[in-house]
Amino acid sequence: MKLTQTTKKWSNWWERHQIDWRKEYVSSWAHPHRTLISRVLASFPWLSLLEIGVGGGANLVNIVKTLKVQRQLGGIDINPDAIKTTSEVLKDAFLRVGSIEDLPVSDNMTDVLLTDMTLIYISPSEIDQAISELKRVSRRHIVLCELHSASFWRRLSIRLTEGLYLHDYKKLLEKHGFYDVEFIKVKKEHWPESDLQQDYAFIIKATVPRRK
Repeated sequence: MKLTQTTKKWSNWWERHQIDWRKEYVSSWAHPHRTLISRVLASFPWLSLLEIGVGGGANLVNIVKTLKVQRQLGGIDINPDAIKTTSEVLKDAFLRVGSIEDLPVSDNMTDVLLTDMTLIYISPSEIDQAISELKRVSRRHIVLCELHSASFWRRLSIRLTEGLYLHDYKKLLEKHGFYDVEFIKVKKEHWPESDLQQDYAFIIKATVPRRK
């Protein structure tokens, strides 16, 4: 049953996942949803960005090609081969192997934290720790491209049928003190090959709580 696909099982699967990251991941840098992410990032000022679940670096490549302004870019991924590929593609990027539950970076180290279908592998019992880590590391904003629903029953249905986790990000982020939470719908033209993304994917931009 899909319900048994826990955060730990997903983490172990991604850590050991062996593919040609350049062929199957980096080559997707121009996917419409990645360009939508870059457009959202172009709508506000920032100098540094760290992507959690960077994979082979496709989003970072899109950011470089779309924004055409020099920024400090970096990424963290649980898969060493993914980080190796990204380091070959983006030689100046800051890259580390690590998990979202305990990010191997210092507090307030970047202007923007980005995720793209990373939190769909984090269960409700562990999502608070992940959000706390995003808040700890980002100075200004988080930008999440994730599956969102305010309906408990829809979230449960996707968990049972797909083994993936939707979250109520408005409720979750406000619980952690984030404000100015904005939702940009991912439409069919942004992700034409996936009904799941068309139905539930949003790009969610939020401002990090002010430090005490």
